[in-house]
Amino acid sequence: MQHFSNTYLSAFLFSTILLLCTSFAMQGQYSVAYIDTDEVLTAMPEYRDTKVALEIFQKQLVKQLDAEKQVIAKYYTSVIEQVKTGALSKKQQQEAEATLQKMQEKLEEQTNDADRQLLAKERALSKPMYEKFEKGIARVAQKNGYAYILDKEALMAYGGGTDATEKLKKELGL
Repeated sequence: MQHFSNTYLSAFLFSTILLLCTSFAMQGQYSVAYIDTDEVLTAMPEYRDTKVALEIFQKQLVKQLDAEKQVIAKYYTSVIEQVKTGALSKKQQQEAEATLQKMQEKLEEQTNDADRQLLAKERALSKPMYEKFEKGIARVAQKNGYAYILDKEALMAYGGGTDATEKLKKELGL
């Protein structure tokens, strides 16, 4: 009976140690944390600065486009008045229509260019912020032994795991 107890106890201890070792090994290899990216980014001063700078830039672009629209509207109104009074020949009306068409095409090109400029400005202004954010994630992962840090919104389900949002905010000085 003594032999059975020692064998049983030895097997139990061996199994327990094996289970614990496997558990620790798995945790070390696959330590996963998640962060709320929106919460961190919107808390960064760079985010607010970028947002304000983009709003100012966008207002400048809109102001330029509005000025061009006013020029077109003024030209259109002028042509309509001249047509009503009979001041324009058929050929002049056709030329005015062609000019108006060119003006509208130019405005459309300017609008598309403004969109490209705004996107380029957003990328340029936000690049340092995203670089800082990514470096912060890397430091938090290294300091805390996380193999992966995922965005909370990208997870299909999570129950447990480590929320590293506050650690990242602390790392970034927020």
